[in-house]
Amino acid sequence: MCISNNFIEQQAYRISEEIRKNSVYRVVGVDASGVSDLSVNQQNDHWNGKDLITKVILEDKDGRLYYVKPDDNGLMFSKGEITYKEYGKRQKKEDVKGISYFFVSIGFIFILMITLLKFLS
Repeated sequence: MCISNNFIEQQAYRISEEIRKNSVYRVVGVDASGVSDLSVNQQNDHWNGKDLITKVILEDKDGRLYYVKPDDNGLMFSKGEITYKEYGKRQKKEDVKGISYFFVSIGFIFILMITLLKFLS
């Protein structure tokens, strides 16, 4: 039985495809790990399932470029459901939440280690 081990890359690719199909903006390219600024036409030809798509580059009718991550917030922005300012706020909130979870889990492991050391000593 073969199990795929590149879930994150596939998820980023899937959402970038949704952004490309449903965007109110023009998708002009993507940034991928190892390769930068692929045009939209090169994206499907290049993507081999190993490179992580890190940003999707969108352009509005005035020529302004927006760099969004291929995640739910980026998809909401590309559909026009939220503004770029709101997109930035949501990204910062998620970053803070992720960092908080990391430090809470490290603290929990540290307390567990101290408790085990005291219990076993």
